[in-house]
Amino acid sequence: MKLENRGLQALESRVIRKDLCTSCGACLSLCPYLQFWRGRLVKLDDCDLVEGRCFAHCPRTQVRLEAIHQEVFGQKYFNVEIGLFKQIKIVRASSPDLREKGQTSGVVSALMQFALREGFIHGAVLTHRTPDHLPRGRVIRSHDQILSCAGSSYVAGPTLQALNQGPWEDTERIGVVGTPCQVLAMRKMRLSPLKRNALTERVTLIVGLFCTWTLTYQPFMSYLKTRVNGARIRKMDITPPPERLLKVITGDDRIWDVPVDEIRPFIRKTCGICLDMTSELSDLSVGTVEGVQGWNTVMTRSDLGEEILSLAEAAGIVESQPLPEENFKHLKEASLLKKRRALLTLKERGELEDGYITLSHGLIERILSEAKEAGS
Repeated sequence: MKLENRGLQALESRVIRKDLCTSCGACLSLCPYLQFWRGRLVKLDDCDLVEGRCFAHCPRTQVRLEAIHQEVFGQKYFNVEIGLFKQIKIVRASSPDLREKGQTSGVVSALMQFALREGFIHGAVLTHRTPDHLPRGRVIRSHDQILSCAGSSYVAGPTLQALNQGPWEDTERIGVVGTPCQVLAMRKMRLSPLKRNALTERVTLIVGLFCTWTLTYQPFMSYLKTRVNGARIRKMDITPPPERLLKVITGDDRIWDVPVDEIRPFIRKTCGICLDMTSELSDLSVGTVEGVQGWNTVMTRSDLGEEILSLAEAAGIVESQPLPEENFKHLKEASLLKKRRALLTLKERGELEDGYITLSHGLIERILSEAKEAGS
């Protein structure tokens, strides 16, 4: 499959200047003219390359979604609701300690620890947060390092920069945990004709997180510090509907409830044109369960994802239950509505036919029709 490739000049005009950068990090440590500073991508100088990996890997440059799906899964893109999957259930870490230290149920930490211990991967790239909650990618190779990356600040960060930087041994198998835009970038990296080494071939496990949106770092953190009276923020978590609160735990163990509507002004512009809520191109997808505290929704999408989850269940690392039918219905509805909003936004911008995403007319009409029915 041939993907469109250009250079930094095109990336700047099509993505950076339009404020569509996702801060995924796929272009960083590849191009000497791009740096990440305080939550934003900064161009240091011009580059005259006609073709560049910065453009080829970006999840906001041309994405032929149906072709990518065919390459990854060997099947047509037919499940427009939540993408291809083999199993879907609710899962949590069996260890109370992991459930306490991890996000929601500790299941991502548990599965990554298991994959590392059993040799599915030799190292991984996770998102680590600095004391001021600025997210950065981190290469990890031990159980303790995995736990140090647990939690979320709901801020976009350049996780994939750590993948590009390494260092990696030639035979190491790599696992990556990322948001839908980061998962898409990794798939584009692997399919790109501009790849210069075998690094992307060794990314054998991709765990994708559910994501509706991420926040712009500086204005969000400035607001939040004011909201909690300058207290040190220890942890954050967003409760599922119908409550929808950002629960902020400060250093004195006080819990501050911030309505999600208060932080919506800080949602990144690029999230409005994203069609993927459930990381449809990953091996395993993990997200919250509406109305069920302490559990995660987990979808297996590839044979590897299926194997890891099944073995982890058998080993007592995680425990699972069927996803209630009503929750499954709500998940599909939410995913479809996100796709519909993104397509309508692209249409308003005049970019539905000539934007970053390429979908057949029939698929676009099907998504819009099914999403309309789901929302009625």
